[in-house]
Amino acid sequence: PGRTLRLLQLKLKSRLGECWRVRGSRKGPGVVPLVVVLVTLLFLTTSFLWRVSDVDPGYCKGTASRDEVAKERYTIVVNTFKRPERLVKSVKHYSRCKAVDSIRISWSEGGEPPRHLAELTTLPVIFDMHANNSINNRFRPLEGLRTEGVFNVDDDILVECSSLYFGFQTWRTARDTLVGYNPRIHSKNSGECKYGYKQWWHVWWGGTYSMVLTKAAFCHHKYFQKYTEELPRDVWMHVHRNKNCEDIAMQFMISNLTGLPPIWVQGSYSDSGVMDFKGGISTGANHYDKRSECVTKFVDMFGGMPLVETSIVATPMSRWTPMKTPPAIWEWIHKI
Repeated sequence: PGRTLRLLQLKLKSRLGECWRVRGSRKGPGVVPLVVVLVTLLFLTTSFLWRVSDVDPGYCKGTASRDEVAKERYTIVVNTFKRPERLVKSVKHYSRCKAVDSIRISWSEGGEPPRHLAELTTLPVIFDMHANNSINNRFRPLEGLRTEGVFNVDDDILVECSSLYFGFQTWRTARDTLVGYNPRIHSKNSGECKYGYKQWWHVWWGGTYSMVLTKAAFCHHKYFQKYTEELPRDVWMHVHRNKNCEDIAMQFMISNLTGLPPIWVQGSYSDSGVMDFKGGISTGANHYDKRSECVTKFVDMFGGMPLVETSIVATPMSRWTPMKTPPAIWEWIHKI
């Protein structure tokens, strides 16, 4: 089909040249411009179809390594605490998403967990039991894990499946950093050694960020062990006592180890926790003051500020159009 369209394209090119030669003659002053427009449209249409149809997807076979990459999967790690209805929704939702290997649930409530949730999906649903209640438990190393990639998520966050898979693809290109959907930025108070934790609006206004929140973020499982065994003890205890800032601590640790910024992925998700005024951490009193205190204390505990500011945004091609990049239009026409 590609050759046929190519021949048709050449004929249309020839016809287009004839139309331009006729343009200077006295024949049909109103007809010639219309013919030129119609032929041009036909020419562009067939060129596009030729480009699309001339590719034989079976011509080049993938290598074994590429096939292995295509088969790579990731693990969902859900952090939950006494919100059974949200946990049910979370398991149902993520069990439908592409490339999920299993669902692990960080269980710190004590008692017998709702193991019947395994009946909601064909994927393995595993409860990781913790004797002590600590917000740090969400980053304890997981036994028997079959993937390197881990998607950390709170039980009140539901990331749309296509956005989640795009996030996974993005993480595979940057496996040593945090890749997530909620960017935040830190700031330094002028004239004093205090830092501020700034919410989304500051990211939008300033165009940079230095953290992504682990309430919805991919990371390598190796950081679970590093967080549990190598994180400064003062940081671990501050998080444990205040039941807050474990995500900031994880970002501090990874940036301190790698010197890399996180990557913000633009995606679609719902967050039912924003309306939780009955004990939700992020909706509690003085939440941002407490987070700012964490940043200030962590800088001292780490011996410096490791966070790296960036303006990189990962956006799927489905949101891209040539009109957003005018040179792309000329390039396409030029290559016809």
